[in-house]
Amino acid sequence: MATRFFSLLIAGLSLLWAVTVAGPVRALEFPVAINSAAQSIDQARVRGLLDAFLVARADVLPMAKVRFKSVEEVRPFELPAGVVTCEIVPANPAIIGSRHFTLIFRVNGRVKKNLALRTDLEALIPVAVAAISLPRGAVIAPGDVRMVERDLSGLRQPCLDAESLVGKRVRRTLRAGEVLQKGLLKTPPVVRRGDLVTMTLRSGGMVLTARGAARENGVTGATIRVRNNASHKEILCRVTGPGTV
Repeated sequence: MATRFFSLLIAGLSLLWAVTVAGPVRALEFPVAINSAAQSIDQARVRGLLDAFLVARADVLPMAKVRFKSVEEVRPFELPAGVVTCEIVPANPAIIGSRHFTLIFRVNGRVKKNLALRTDLEALIPVAVAAISLPRGAVIAPGDVRMVERDLSGLRQPCLDAESLVGKRVRRTLRAGEVLQKGLLKTPPVVRRGDLVTMTLRSGGMVLTARGAARENGVTGATIRVRNNASHKEILCRVTGPGTV
């Protein structure tokens, strides 16, 4: 019976008999059985269907090790004979973070059983964590950050690349081992108020340069006010790097 069930499940994954969209939620319907006998649905079958759902929805899941840590216990129940399918709907449209999944069992197209199950979904992925304690305002240096596998479902905006964090400043004190989330970091300005900068104007093949003083801080790509030393006029300039606009 189990072998037949999983054979049908694999066939269902390749056929994906029906894909339905309820708002932003992506639901999938899988074949469970195609025979004339009554069907018994137990915990193992429900767990197999949920695992198959994750495989089928790999296109919208992050590049992580996604699995169900636990699924609410199901009392076995019987479904009448016929073509049995199961539609699975996550509580969260993004799937990750869903604490409930709804399973809708149909026989010959008619709903025969609804299950709303509590689940614990885990998505393990390497994220950046503080290798040492970092005081508020510290600028991250190489070696201050390392990559550790953590559960993505409990994080808001984790950083997935340690090298890209070098040079950023932490907004508050971070303990060793704490996940570096994007909201906890800021990029220090490459130009500060009062810095002397080189202003460059390009128009076609013409290039003009002048010296000026920054009137405000700015990161690369930001637009700031610069006072032209020759004309004493303030000009809006885009920061292109340390000392250049």
